[in-house]
Formats: sequence, C-alpha cells, structure tokens
Amino acid sequence: MKRLLLLSLVLISSVGFAQQSSRLPDNKELVTRARSYYVETDTFYMKREALESSLLGQAEFKAWDLQITGKQELADMVVRVKRVPFSNHFSYTVTDRATDTIVMAGKVDSLAGTVYGRIAKEIVEKMVALRGNPLPAHKETQQAATH
Repeated sequence: MKRLLLLSLVLISSVGFAQQSSRLPDNKELVTRARSYYVETDTFYMKREALESSLLGQAEFKAWDLQITGKQELADMVVRVKRVPFSNHFSYTVTDRATDTIVMAGKVDSLAGTVYGRIAKEIVEKMVALRGNPLPAHKETQQAATH
C-alpha cells in the first residue's frame, strides 16, 4: 500500500513538472533573462565585429551588463543579419538559442556603413520595450514629459 501511494505521488509530481516545462516563456521573459549575445552575418557588407562594437556602445546594453561572446553555444541570444542581394536592405533576427524562439526581427535600409549603428539602436529600442529602460536619468526625463 505504501509503495502504491509513493508511486502515485511520483507520477502526479512528474505530470505536474512536465506540464510546466512544456510552456515556452514569452518574449519579454526570454529577453529579460538573456545575459549574452552572439552575432552572425552572412554578408561581406556587414562585419560581425562592427555590429558587436555598436551593440556594446549602446548605453542601455552597458547598463544591463550584457556580454557578447564569440561562441554561439555560450550565448543566450543569437543575432543573425542577412543582406538582400543587390540591395541596401539588411534584415535581422534575434533568437533565443535554447528555445529557438525569435524574439525580435526587423529590416534596416542603409548606405555608407551606417547599418551597424542602425541595427544596434533598433535592437536596443526593442529590448527597452520588453525589459524597461535601465537608464535612470532618461526615465526621469520621460516621466516629467508625460506629466
């Protein structure tokens, strides 16, 4: 009788854990818990190092204490940039590596080397919308403007 009761408790517990783990976290949760990023690009016109530098140069990226890694398997998020052939259109996605969930995507049109900064700025703006602004002075300015 004790074995049957113990077996029943174990089965009920495992079913409860299985149901919890099958739920995918939402984008806000994935972006908020991410701490490291990996950048990859498939085009000669978009150097990985330049986008990494642009991301690290964003004040919010620094305030969140985020890192960029050169090893995809160590990253929480993967930033992929592609260029539409024979154009100045660059599309990007930011994907949670563990769940393969795309949490952000966009397209930037750019000439003369401004694509790095534009993509970095757009990614950080989308992160601010999901995580909140980490810069206190900017928050006070926004609150004063809305009152």
